[in-house]
Amino acid sequence: MQDAETHRRFAERYGLNFPLLVDTDRTLSLLFGATDQPDGMSSRTTVAIDKAGTIVKIDKQVNAAVHGKDLIDFFDAM
Repeated sequence: MQDAETHRRFAERYGLNFPLLVDTDRTLSLLFGATDQPDGMSSRTTVAIDKAGTIVKIDKQVNAAVHGKDLIDFFDAM
């Protein structure tokens, strides 16, 4: 299970300057379609939210090998 402490350590290790949401009860996974089962596994999905709270991108086809670069390219193009 990825809890708040796991997310904190991940963000610290990789020097992330943005928060990672914790979804231990699967509420967000259900909302954004990462799973359709409240107790099921969620697929890796990225939801990018701007400073105004607007969802600017939902990526359900995450390729971990290039996802970081894909996100940089996306935000650079905004």
